Amino acid sequence: MFILAACVPTGETPLPHLVELSRLPGWQADASFQAYPALLASCGVIATLSSDKALGIGGSPTEWREACDAIAELRAALVADPDQALRRTLEAHFVALDPGAGTSALVTGYYEPELKGSRIKDAAHPHPLYRLPPNPTQYDRAEIDGGAFAGKKLELLWVNDRVEAFFLQVQGSGRVRLENGEVVRVGFAGTNERQYVSIGKAMVDAGIMTKEEASLQTIRAYLNAHPDEIDSWLHRNPRYVFFKEAKADPNVGPLGALGVPLTPGRSIAVDPAFVPLGLPVWLDTTIPKTNAPLQRLAVAQDKGGAIKGPGRIDLFWGAGEEAEAMAGPMRQQGTYWVIVPRAVGERWLRQQAGS
Repeated sequence: MFILAACVPTGETPLPHLVELSRLPGWQADASFQAYPALLASCGVIATLSSDKALGIGGSPTEWREACDAIAELRAALVADPDQALRRTLEAHFVALDPGAGTSALVTGYYEPELKGSRIKDAAHPHPLYRLPPNPTQYDRAEIDGGAFAGKKLELLWVNDRVEAFFLQVQGSGRVRLENGEVVRVGFAGTNERQYVSIGKAMVDAGIMTKEEASLQTIRAYLNAHPDEIDSWLHRNPRYVFFKEAKADPNVGPLGALGVPLTPGRSIAVDPAFVPLGLPVWLDTTIPKTNAPLQRLAVAQDKGGAIKGPGRIDLFWGAGEEAEAMAGPMRQQGTYWVIVPRAVGERWLRQQAGS
């Protein structure tokens, strides 16, 4: 017996319950088949896990087999409405976990930046992207920028703009376009494990901009307008990110923490301690600037240094200027529901009742 969302007296917190997917806000209007590549990729990873490998609240890999098989069958099916076909398949095999009234979250966005670069240092490309050193925790950002790695042959590539290189570190991966037209994808290799500090928050605290104004674009504009302050602002964040050359297909998204290419608009970064990687999620938030509803099926396939706790979601928007325009200002309040196979949901509900 499933307990579905029901009316609760005002002021009372709803009890944990299961929600039929068809009753999620905006479920019927979503172009859900856009999430199909992400779902297939997650199912592919889950299928490789041993039966005793726990997926946290997602259950065990064996409990996903029937549902993932049903999803995979749609790949060869000839259907007039693939969105509806996927919704019906998911409705038959899955249910959403609701700890009370969904899980509230701050929803931000990220994207895959593209920088101009070179494999050798020259006047146009003086700023290095570093490989992971043998002792990555030895230096902070100021020390690294000050030449701590000079002469150690750790440079992976050289880029034209140090502010863009900083934002590349914030995003964790990106593309570097060389002068011959070659595009090199760089991926996350590790950090110096220093605490991440948001320079946007620091600028807000300093009264330079309001919380509502703070975005990648406004921070970039301020730094470019005050080049003599770049060092002092960037060095407030001691965390430094190192890169590796990723041998991924440049025509698909970068690899996320799950080890599969991210799907623009559908892959999200989460804290795996609360939302296991690979699990589908229903996201209910708003579009930055317009605050129009943004209700869609997404899949947890990445994690990030700033994405900590159950109340944080980071939506991947893709690559290019359009993706940056969406990701940069995104700082929306939202709600999400984790989606699991029905048997897993039933067990979760029994556990909640017994706790």
